[in-house]
Order: sequence, then C-alpha cells, then structure tokens
Amino acid sequence: MEEAKLIPFDEWEHQRVALKDVNIHLRYAGRGPPLLLVHGVPQFSLTWHTIGPILAQTFTVIAVDTRGAAQSTIPRDNDYSASTCAEDLKGVLDFLNITEVYAFSHDKGVAATAALALKYPSLIKAVGFSEYALPGFGYEQFWNPSSSPNGWDLNANWQLAFFSVPEAAQFFFQGREREMLIWFFYHASYAGNSSISQDHLDRYTRELTKPGFLRSSFEYYSGTNTIAKDNAFFTEMVRERPLAQPIIVLGGEASIAPVSVLQSLFGEIGRDITYDIIPKAGHWIGDENPRWTADRLVKFFTEQENTPISVDLSYLKDVVSLV
Repeated sequence: MEEAKLIPFDEWEHQRVALKDVNIHLRYAGRGPPLLLVHGVPQFSLTWHTIGPILAQTFTVIAVDTRGAAQSTIPRDNDYSASTCAEDLKGVLDFLNITEVYAFSHDKGVAATAALALKYPSLIKAVGFSEYALPGFGYEQFWNPSSSPNGWDLNANWQLAFFSVPEAAQFFFQGREREMLIWFFYHASYAGNSSISQDHLDRYTRELTKPGFLRSSFEYYSGTNTIAKDNAFFTEMVRERPLAQPIIVLGGEASIAPVSVLQSLFGEIGRDITYDIIPKAGHWIGDENPRWTADRLVKFFTEQENTPISVDLSYLKDVVSLV
C-alpha cells in the first residue's frame, strides 16, 4: 500500500455531524481504508496529533471529539455510557456513508469503541484498544486506592474513584484545570511532563475550562451514571458473544504492562487478540512514543485479510451538514 505525504494534524479538515442529541466534531485526512480514532479523557482529538498523520499516509483517518469534549457539544441527558457513545460513533460513520471500518481507541475511548464493535460486529473489521480496562473486566480494581508500608501509592489510579463522584471532583478542580492536567500528565507518563508541550497543555486546559466541559469530562468516570451501566453492558454482551474481529491491545511499559496484565484484562473480550507493549511510553501514547505506536498499528491493520472499502472524504469540503 503506497504512502501519501504526511499532513500535519492542525491542517486536517473539520466536519461537524448533527445527531439526535449532540453535534459531533471530527477531523479527517488521508485516503484509503477508513480508520476511526477515538480518544480518551481528559484529552480530545488532539490526542492523535502525532499518530494520526502517520496513519493518514495509509488510511482515511477520522478522529472524533466524543460527546462533551472539545468542539463536540454537551448532551442534555448527561448520558456518557459506552453504549450511547457507540451510537454517536455509528451516527458519524452513517453520515460518512462508511459501512466497514478499522478502529483504534485510547483510554475512555476504548469503552465506546468496544461497545461499537460488540453492537455492530459487521461494521468493525479489526479493532485496537490501548491503555484501559473495561468496566466489569478490571476497571473497578484499578480505581481502588492502594497503599504499602511506606504509605499511600500516589502512582496508583486512585483518581478514578475520586472522579466517580463528579460533583466532588468538579468542586475541587474548578478553576484548577491546568494544575489538574499537569499532575495528570506527569502521573501516568514515562518521562514526566516533558512529553506534553506547553501549547498542547494550553489547548487541553482551554477546552476543559469552557462552561460545562470539566463536568462533562468527570461524567465519563461517574460510578452511578456511567461505570455501573458500562459494567452491566459489557458483562452481558461479552458473555453472549465475545468479539470475533482481530484485536490488538497495547499498553505503555510504564503504565498497563506487562503483556500478562493486558491478557488478564482483555482475554475474555475476544477470540483473536494480539498484545504488545509500547516501549518508552506510559499512558500518553500519542506524545511519548508515537512513531512506534503508529508503525505497529499500520502493520496490524495492513496485515488483515478483511479490508474495509477505501473511501475518499474530499467531497465533504463544502458540504452543509447541520441543517
């Protein structure tokens, strides 16, 4: 498959798709088989600023902002469950007339992408998950604060439990979004804050400080509104029909590793799973080792026999999509 020229992420085209209760914003570039990228929290599509352009040399890459993030709108019903977010993704693909797609996801985006693959198995030809554990399959163990004889382990994922009460999390972090992000990016990284540029820190901060968006980000962690629903959904769906598509699961070596940990989290999810560890990376795979990650994904997806039909989205350039 011939590579096209590399297009910087900030030069990608914009598109907005009006769905039932939200408008979903996305960026796109490239030509070839479609590849959907789904970010996590507290990031947005900027997550893919390094990985995306490399992938767009081989694929038509579509990077969404999920509901309540960045340039997408906040839903009135406050529903951030994986199943509902999957319907947003399906709505975007329907708008783009895409009936077959590859997908790769990071962090909270894994839940929506896994739900999409479970609900619409013929749509997703191969799928990738990174740096997450699904509710019902390990997430709840990650959010337990842990201690040792030397005290509480601040490098554990105690924030997942704290964020599970969005009202409390919002109270403590409103007005301190930048400080929260600085800690967040340091906490789960391989090389500390050096991997996140000041420009990108400013951009992530700016999106979270818009009215309502900090609270929206915490709703993805809500124990009652989101995690409990996701637990029930994934437990039932995986028990009935594990994913049959080829799957790649990636973890950063300073985060969710080694491979045995990934296997314990995803072994029940599907039948055809490849595992790998991203070297010199923690949680922030798009900033710490993007070239290795992108190359690994190109290798995985181009090796698949069941390739999605290639698409060219250049026709969207002057299309009215909101009215």
